[in-house]
Amino acid sequence: MNRTVETRRKKTAFSIYDIVVLSFMIFLAYGVGLLAKNWTGPFVYKTNISLSPVSLIGYTFLSMSRGFAAYGLSLVFTLAYGYAAARNKYAERVLIPLLDVLQSVPVLGFLPGLIIGMMALFPHSIIGLEFASIVMIFTGQVWNMTFSFYQSLKSIPQELIEASKIYGLSGWKIFWDVEVPFALPGLVWNSMMSMAGGWFFLSICEAFTLNGQSYRIAGIGSYMATAVENGYVAGELYAILAMVLMILAIDVFFWRPIVAWADKFKFEESSSSIEPTSFVLDVLRSSHILRFFRTFFSIGKVSKRYVKSMPLKNEQNPNKIGGIVFYILLSAVSGIIFWKFFVFMVNVNFEDIKTILFEDGLTALRVYAAVAISVAWTLPVGILIGKNVSLSKRTQPIVQILASFPAPMIYPWFVMIFPNLNYSSILLMLLGTQWYVLFNVIAGASSIPNQLKEAVKILKLSKFKAWTTLYIPTVLPFLITGMITAAGGAWNASIVTEYMTFNHKTLEAVGIGAFINKATALGNMSLLVLSIVIMSLGVVIINRLIWRPLQRWAMEKFSLN
Repeated sequence: MNRTVETRRKKTAFSIYDIVVLSFMIFLAYGVGLLAKNWTGPFVYKTNISLSPVSLIGYTFLSMSRGFAAYGLSLVFTLAYGYAAARNKYAERVLIPLLDVLQSVPVLGFLPGLIIGMMALFPHSIIGLEFASIVMIFTGQVWNMTFSFYQSLKSIPQELIEASKIYGLSGWKIFWDVEVPFALPGLVWNSMMSMAGGWFFLSICEAFTLNGQSYRIAGIGSYMATAVENGYVAGELYAILAMVLMILAIDVFFWRPIVAWADKFKFEESSSSIEPTSFVLDVLRSSHILRFFRTFFSIGKVSKRYVKSMPLKNEQNPNKIGGIVFYILLSAVSGIIFWKFFVFMVNVNFEDIKTILFEDGLTALRVYAAVAISVAWTLPVGILIGKNVSLSKRTQPIVQILASFPAPMIYPWFVMIFPNLNYSSILLMLLGTQWYVLFNVIAGASSIPNQLKEAVKILKLSKFKAWTTLYIPTVLPFLITGMITAAGGAWNASIVTEYMTFNHKTLEAVGIGAFINKATALGNMSLLVLSIVIMSLGVVIINRLIWRPLQRWAMEKFSLN
């Protein structure tokens, strides 16, 4: 009896892990309080940015908070949008082309509407600019995650869904217990890339100009922008160092534990002898505080006796009626949008249209040149990293730093060596977009079941045969998804690679990115909207004619279904 009591005491006794977790929770609460205080401050167009290195500590925390707030929005959007597109054929016909459009719209394309809307909602508080900055970071994160989740749901083995229905799981339970876990390994890797995409545009999201008015909120991005404007090289180095340290901290305390946790959801029958580990995850698992919360929240789970099984066959009449209603609503909304666009564009002349089409074509050549160069090196490197857990563990922080680092921070130094942006903008695009392909290839290679790798060894296939019959075909759907998102990222990056100010001089290339920058700075809404529409239509046409057929073919032929 005494032994039992003593055992219970040991199980419930506080440990060093609980102290660490409790300290972190107190720090987190304190940080939320600081954010709330900062967000409720008075409205200021241009926050005074101190170039003191000590100030970077607070600025780093503010930028990191915006990144995680944007990631939370991205995750919710991804789960809802990706599921709707993958599981409803009527919605898929609209949502996927719409996603093509949205991912190609530059951050500056969302800027005017966001600023006007947020300032109208919060005219006397800085919270409007904060929300606008978070949503702009969100637009740099979300599209890659959504494409990844959609692609995973489309490639899930159908027998898993059918078995879930036979066991009487509801649609909600199938989503959380089958579909999300299946998609999780790929979603985690693409989440890393998506957050990196958000950091890429950090300077623009925290310091921008609209209609001649400068806006600035405190953060690493605005610190870097201020240092560049003033030619303060030491400040630029401080910002880079702060960015690297922040990325390392996020990798150790956030991504590495998630990667180790998500490994258990890999779709395979035999586990690898080497599994990813994380000291932080071990601490969280050993904490009695978090164990209490897990137990507490598990009480609220719905009993299986209340779960109604889904029918194995869908009713046809409701589908037909739903399809008719869907297309009627779509036609009405599309008609209103086209009419408003026609009225808005009535003052645009034909010469402007010709100029935009020409510059859009030049940017397209740069975009797809950058994508081709990306594939050339990321395909072999991504497979090597993804198929080897030990190598993946060693290279993850390095890749994470390189991918998450906002390349625009070093653009000014780059253009000192290659000042002609008509050509060097291709390499500048490459610095940001190559990671979309790499992370998707890593996700595809890491999802290969271990028994298939063991079969390659048993059959004694040569490395060339193993790569051409297993690794490359398996990662092909992920590769195409990466190329689609990389192209979208390159279109987005054109606004910072084709137009920049350095040392009080403006450098620009002939392209749609530079055109959008000038239209935004001048507040010419007609030309801004027209250039974004033409860019988006071009992306949709290319995706519809080339990328989507390739993606469907790869999913049908090389899926692990």
